Amino acid sequence: MTTLRVRFAGSGGQGIAVAALLLADAAVRAGLNATHSQAYGPESRGGASKADVIVSDEPIAYPIAARVDALVALTQESCDRYRPDLVAGGLLLVDGDRVAAPEGGCRLPLVAEARRVIGAALGANLVALGALVALTHAVPDAVVERAIHERPPGGDADRALRAFRAGGKLGSRAAGEKEVVPT
Repeated sequence: MTTLRVRFAGSGGQGIAVAALLLADAAVRAGLNATHSQAYGPESRGGASKADVIVSDEPIAYPIAARVDALVALTQESCDRYRPDLVAGGLLLVDGDRVAAPEGGCRLPLVAEARRVIGAALGANLVALGALVALTHAVPDAVVERAIHERPPGGDADRALRAFRAGGKLGSRAAGEKEVVPT
């Protein structure tokens, strides 16, 4: 890996910023360089919100991502709004039950999996993080798990880890299926 620019997008309150922060934290723990930025303002209260992470094994010259290599979208509104920022051939990972992704997108049941594994839709951000890590190999799973354990979203590391691991399994299965592997 040289540089991976990731945007997590969804509706305010879905834990988008938390997922991005955990990825950045894990990258630094893995000895990589990372930046984290997020949208502040009315977006954080219910509109299309975003949080960006840049992960690199080289110094990062500019901490803001104008274009991204991977877009994780939990809502249709966020996919529509931020998809133009995705580079050609980039990874588009969406909640397949809520987002009508264009051809080539990786559609996974992120919210449904969170409900199944931890009983709440709010864990979809961690399911998405697990799937992203499995699909990109941006950072080792164990390092993300350590970040989650030390900074547990919602104060419950066990629940958060279950959601992350379930997402990892979804992402690993998707990586093996040609029709959902990103172009």
